[in-house]
Amino acid sequence: MQGNVPKKIRMKKIVNLAYVLTVLIFIDLTATLFWVHGGLATEANPAMAFFFKHSSILFVLAKLGFSFTGIYILYFFRERFRKIIRIALLSLNFVYVIICLYHLWGMLFLVF
Repeated sequence: MQGNVPKKIRMKKIVNLAYVLTVLIFIDLTATLFWVHGGLATEANPAMAFFFKHSSILFVLAKLGFSFTGIYILYFFRERFRKIIRIALLSLNFVYVIICLYHLWGMLFLVF
């Protein structure tokens, strides 16, 4: 099936998955800052909690630095390992959608 799809379109799908992942990362970052600064939660990721413990700015820089480095690596190898990169991006998007839904679920409890 994918043999009939032009290479340019397949690469565009991978790039679009990277864009969606970037948006989801920003949503997670914003929601995490809201929860932690509001005293309503703690950072669940121990590595990121280390940065948050020292400074919110350090947390933001670490989160964006690690995330965008990973996305860049996936983007850089998108043509060479197309199938693996596509699966990785789909998996990461799925995980971040779940995380964003978790944030939304928590916000519903604040409203109601």
